[in-house]
Amino acid sequence: MKKVLFATTALVASAGFAAAEITFSGYGEMGVVGGGDNSTGFSDGETQFHNDLMLKFSATTETDMGITVGVSTEIQKAEGEANGNFAADNTAMFISGAFGTLTMGEIDGAMDFRLTENIGNPGTIGDDETIHAGYLGGYGDGAYDNQILRYDYNFGDFGFSASMELDDTGALDDGYALGVSYKTSMTGVDIGLGLAYQTFEQDGTYLPGNIDNFTVATPFAAGDVDVWGVSATADFQNGFVAGLAYSDWNFPGAVDADHIGLSMGYSINAWSFGVNWGQFDVDTVGKIKGYGLAVAYDLGGGASVHLGYGDSDGPTGVIADDVETWSFGVAMSF
Repeated sequence: MKKVLFATTALVASAGFAAAEITFSGYGEMGVVGGGDNSTGFSDGETQFHNDLMLKFSATTETDMGITVGVSTEIQKAEGEANGNFAADNTAMFISGAFGTLTMGEIDGAMDFRLTENIGNPGTIGDDETIHAGYLGGYGDGAYDNQILRYDYNFGDFGFSASMELDDTGALDDGYALGVSYKTSMTGVDIGLGLAYQTFEQDGTYLPGNIDNFTVATPFAAGDVDVWGVSATADFQNGFVAGLAYSDWNFPGAVDADHIGLSMGYSINAWSFGVNWGQFDVDTVGKIKGYGLAVAYDLGGGASVHLGYGDSDGPTGVIADDVETWSFGVAMSF
């Protein structure tokens, strides 16, 4: 997911019995993307022009009982296409009150919501820092129809989430997740901790993280998958942030996997720098890893210049040689 800050424009619309606050935001991108001979991503290794546009619509209202109800969706042009088709994405609706928040739609499950896999990322126009082979941005979310129901409740510095995703075919068990988080401060450093669990069933074709973008072969047997994960982040209040995430994947049969990810970021004046590294250790396969770099310079007025690079590495037969991506361009948020 792109790390681009949005500006917002808010309207208040009166319709019938309620007044709804409507917010519009979005971003645009233009630049150049490329990579090595065997690169994944938007360019497939060829140097190409890149442009993108995303519009986000959000609306909220409050009932007579003080309950907040809201809906949001993103309208995005197909990336890299000069005249790409527009499609709705990440559509969700929520209900929030003293009882907590209930959200349904194309959203993060409880595990992904409570764990932090990447911190300090200023973003790139080519997503180079999040499409390398070592990156893990989800924990089984979207294994079925990508419609998730999640409940969140925060009390003080503690947070709790529970989620489920139904298998519409009836052939597989439904997916469930639980997650908790805690925020504290020690000697001037803000600390964030997360612990979570996810379970779902897969048909023998599932691959975690970005591995499926590099190979279609899977060593994992069909059946129930159990995932445990922890994360820790630190904000040193001097422009420097760092994070660590670890997850253990238990598949049916003799082949399991684990993943570790490290991320760091630094901001000074108009400059922002981010780097992340990740590695999957898969039984009988070996280590699949990669890293990403992102640099941004804030031009003011919602515009910024972005430079990105990603590199992937793994065992022969799993990942080809020279798997790298890069991008350079300008982004505008509004």
